[in-house]
Amino acid sequence: MYKLLIADDEPLEREGLELMIERMLPEQFRVFHAENGRSAIEQVEQQRPDIVFMDIKMPGIHGLEAIAEIRKTYPSMKIVILTAYDYFTYAKEAISLGVNEYLLKPVKKEQIVAVLNKLTAEIAAEKKLRETELETREKLAQLYALSETTFTLFLMERIDDFDVKQAPIHFTKGFALALQLETLPKQKQLLEQIKDYAKSVGECVCSPLVGHHFALFFQTLDDVEEKTIPFAQRLLKQLEKLAQTPIKMGIGTIQNDVDGLKQSYKEAATALYYLPTFSRVQHIRDVPLTEDAQPMNPLAIEANQSMMEQVEAFLHENYYRDLSLEEVAESVHLTPHYFSKLFKKQTGQTFIDYVTALRIEKAKELLRDERLNIKEVCYDVGYKDPNYFSRVFKKWTTLTPKEYRQQYSNQAN
Repeated sequence: MYKLLIADDEPLEREGLELMIERMLPEQFRVFHAENGRSAIEQVEQQRPDIVFMDIKMPGIHGLEAIAEIRKTYPSMKIVILTAYDYFTYAKEAISLGVNEYLLKPVKKEQIVAVLNKLTAEIAAEKKLRETELETREKLAQLYALSETTFTLFLMERIDDFDVKQAPIHFTKGFALALQLETLPKQKQLLEQIKDYAKSVGECVCSPLVGHHFALFFQTLDDVEEKTIPFAQRLLKQLEKLAQTPIKMGIGTIQNDVDGLKQSYKEAATALYYLPTFSRVQHIRDVPLTEDAQPMNPLAIEANQSMMEQVEAFLHENYYRDLSLEEVAESVHLTPHYFSKLFKKQTGQTFIDYVTALRIEKAKELLRDERLNIKEVCYDVGYKDPNYFSRVFKKWTTLTPKEYRQQYSNQAN
């Protein structure tokens, strides 16, 4: 059923027209009335009719003024002028306002029916066209999302086969950002908001979330690497507000073409891997890697452990060995000086103190087993000299190994 507004200052005209339409086209229209131009404008706002029959000569705001006001908000609404005045000036203004029909009173029933059938057919066709357009846009959006997902996973080397001709963006030059969320957003739409914001600040594609990680690939015309850092810092602040969780971000170098973007992502993933704290960004050029270091396998970014967490796990497993800071730094391809600073910032302890604390805690555990003598405990936790072991143990616990064992034995009994 269509909505029809009849605007005329003569009640008999309105009622007669409504009665005629109900008889000629039963149950096709829901009819509303307006007695002047102002009322017509208000009724249009309230009822959103499909078709408006408008008289010209009405008190207050006349018909053409009302049409002009309606057209500001509803430029495609079907409007028919129904008037007794056959003035060229009126007809000319009606044409300029995009009126669909201009009928002179008295109007024959056949004219009204013909006009209504014509306009309802147009409305139905326009509705069908809108539905088709929406379906097409939805399909295209789905295809774009699928293409974007596949393309970004290809750049992250998670899939091998992708026709770059189908890429949603044809990069000539760009750079990658690798991001890690501290906690996952509770609402799925927050991730879409993150993507939408990223796309609003630059032409880019966004990967799906892989664990706590995702990647952004930005198109750029600039070769200046230094500009990517403040850009990433600004982006990070806004994304943290949207995601409602701390984020850290690695930045790759500006590269050309698809192969270059793959390289940039490896660099960004590496920079992220060596970034110890959230709410910070790090460019790959600011990571003091050893000369033999290569950007890591991108799949490493999916691991929940950070570089420092992996180092700590390694030390817990190898504390009894004669480990040097240089050896551990080399294992993660960092210069010893940078690794030392990073380790102290992350753990709050120097490398030596951290390893010593591990050894002392393990020694306490072993000393509780009276089947082991103190010399065996000394060797098991990585010390070669029992006297030196005793001095270190007392420094950290205020007790000698023998005193500690005796104290534990007394407490146990």
